[in-house]
Amino acid sequence: MKLPEDEILGGKILKVIFALGWPVIVTSLLQIGYNMADTFWLGRWGSTNNAMNAVAAMQVAWPLIFVMISVSVGFSIAGLSLISQYTGAGRVDKASESAGQLISVGVLMALSLSILGIFLSPYLLEIMHLAPEVAGYAYEYMVIIFLGLPFMFISSIFMFVLRSYGDPITPMIVSGIGVGLNIFLDPLLINGYLGFPELGVVGAALATVLTRGMASGIALYLLFKGVGSLRIKAQYLRVKMNFVKKIFKIGLPASLGQLSSALGFFILMWLIASLPNSTVALAAYGVGDRIIDVAFIVINGIGMGMATVIGHSLGARKFFRVKEAFNEALKITFLILVIETAIIVAFRNELVAFFIPNNMEVIDEGARFLLIFGIGIPFFGIIATVEGLYEGAGYTVPIMVIDLVRLWGFRVLFSFILGIFLGLGSTGVWIGMAVSNIASAILALGFYLTNSWKRRVIE
Repeated sequence: MKLPEDEILGGKILKVIFALGWPVIVTSLLQIGYNMADTFWLGRWGSTNNAMNAVAAMQVAWPLIFVMISVSVGFSIAGLSLISQYTGAGRVDKASESAGQLISVGVLMALSLSILGIFLSPYLLEIMHLAPEVAGYAYEYMVIIFLGLPFMFISSIFMFVLRSYGDPITPMIVSGIGVGLNIFLDPLLINGYLGFPELGVVGAALATVLTRGMASGIALYLLFKGVGSLRIKAQYLRVKMNFVKKIFKIGLPASLGQLSSALGFFILMWLIASLPNSTVALAAYGVGDRIIDVAFIVINGIGMGMATVIGHSLGARKFFRVKEAFNEALKITFLILVIETAIIVAFRNELVAFFIPNNMEVIDEGARFLLIFGIGIPFFGIIATVEGLYEGAGYTVPIMVIDLVRLWGFRVLFSFILGIFLGLGSTGVWIGMAVSNIASAILALGFYLTNSWKRRVIE
C-alpha cells in the first residue's frame, strides 16, 4: 500500500516519516527475529560449553559473511535513490525498469560471491586462530549461508525497492511470514524437537536459508504481478549498460564503504579472538550486539522514512523539504537512542542472561560491554541520519568515507591501542568501540555542513 505522493511531498514531515518508517521498524524487528531466534536456541543447545561455542561461532561467522554480502547494500542504496527520485519526478516506468535491472545484476553478483565465499571460508577462519570447536561450527554455518546468498540479495533489493516507491507495508508482511517460519523451524532443526534431527549450528543456517528462499519467491511474484504502478516486466530483466553504469556509480562507493566496514569488523573479531578470554568475550559481544540491534530498529525505520522523503523531494526538486526532513529526523533519533541506552544499561545483566542463562562469565562480560559501549550508542544515530540523507540523494562517496574512517581510522585503531597495546583486554576494546562512534558522528556532521547532498542522480 503506497503512501500518496502529495502526502510524501507536502504532508507534515514527522507524520510522513513515521508513516513510511513504522513498517520498517516492524520489519527490522522481524529481521532481528532471525538472529535472536538463532541465538536463543543455540544458547540452549547441548552442554553449557557447547552452547557458548555455538553462539561464539555464529558471532564470528557473520562479519565474514558480511564481507561477501556487503555488495548488496550498494545495490539497495542505488535502488533507494533511483526509484525514489524517479517516483518523485512522476516517472514510475523508469522506477520499474530500475527495479528489474537491480534484480538481474544483484542475482548475478550474488552467485559469484556465493562461490567465492565458500572457497574463502576456511582461509578466513584460519586467520582468526579460533578454538577448534568454534572454527568448526563457524565453517558449517558459513557454507550453508553462502549457498543461500542469492535469496538474501533478492530479499534486500525487494525491500528497498518497495520502500523507496513509498510502500513499506508489503515488505513488512513478507518479512513477517519469513520470520514466523524461521522461529518455528529453529527449535526443530537446532534442538531436534518433534522428531527432527538435532543439527545445532547447521540447523540454524538451514532455517535461515529456507525461510529467505521462501520470502524471495514471494518477493519476485509480487514484483512481476505489480504493486501499485510499479511492475517489473520480462524485458526489464535484460541487462542494459546505461542502467548498470548508473547502479555501479551510485552503489559502488556504498558497497566499498560496507566492504571496508565488514573487513573492519573481521579485524575487530580477530582482536577479540586474540584476547586471553577470547571465547567468553566473543560470546558476550555476540549477545550484546543482538541487544543493541533491537535498540537500533526505531532509528532504522526513521532513517528509511527520512531517506524516502528525501529521494522523492529531490526528484521533485523540493530542496527545502530535504533539509527539513533531515533536521527533524536527527533530533528525534538522538533522543530515542538516549532513552533506549538508559534502559539497556539499567537492565544489562538481565538482558544478557536471557540469552545465555547458565554462564556467569559471559553474563558479566556482556553486561560490561553494554555499560561501556552504551556511551557511544546515541552518537550512532547521528551517523545513520547523515548516511540516510546521502542515500536518498544517491551521492554515496561521503558514506564510503564515513564508513572507512569509522571502522579503520577509529574503531580498529582505538580498540587495538586500548585492548592489545595498553593491555586493557576486552574492556579496552569496548572503550575503543564507544569512542569510535563519538568521533565518527563529528565527521558525519562535517559532511552534512558541506551541502554536497543537494543533487539528483536521475536525468
